Amino acid sequence: MTEALIEALNMHKGEFFCEEIHADETTKIVSFFHQLEPPIKESALFEIGALKDFYSSIGALRLYFCPESGESAFYIANPTAWDELENDLALWVDMLNVDDPEEGLPAWFGSHKVIGEVPASGNYLLWVTDGEESGAIYIFDHDGFEFTRLASNLETFLANAMDPNPAFFSQMVSHMRFVSGENKQQWWAREIRHHSGKVVRNKD
Repeated sequence: MTEALIEALNMHKGEFFCEEIHADETTKIVSFFHQLEPPIKESALFEIGALKDFYSSIGALRLYFCPESGESAFYIANPTAWDELENDLALWVDMLNVDDPEEGLPAWFGSHKVIGEVPASGNYLLWVTDGEESGAIYIFDHDGFEFTRLASNLETFLANAMDPNPAFFSQMVSHMRFVSGENKQQWWAREIRHHSGKVVRNKD
């Protein structure tokens, strides 16, 4: 899986066709690629379980990294950052229901690792480690306190991210804002244009 995955990530490039917020007649192009960090050392892999193959080749991953603004759609973190991400998520979870901490939490919660985030959004990527949902990737959206299943495993999540349908693309870019110019104009992505020529349009 991993050699093919690395090749796919390195080959997959493209651009977002963007419209200025509140001025959609003004457009711009923002280029993207996927940013891979070096793999982590073998000695640090003992608690990774089913993600060992991934982290033995990729230490961390920014999907849809845009060098112009530093924006990215998803960040799969180095395992050394998992505890910090878990603590950040806990701040939101503590607000769910102070009287009954388990109210509103999925049955698998507690058998998971927070492996990443949607940068600058307060939303997190969770990997279920045990039980019927073992291997599944969920996203926690603090706007509504919802846990949404994205894929049955990390490999499928990454495949969907690199070839998003309109619904996935719309969710993916909902928190991405490209800022430029002296007036700090903000732009949002209307289309994704893959290097292969495929174009997907935001369903909104």
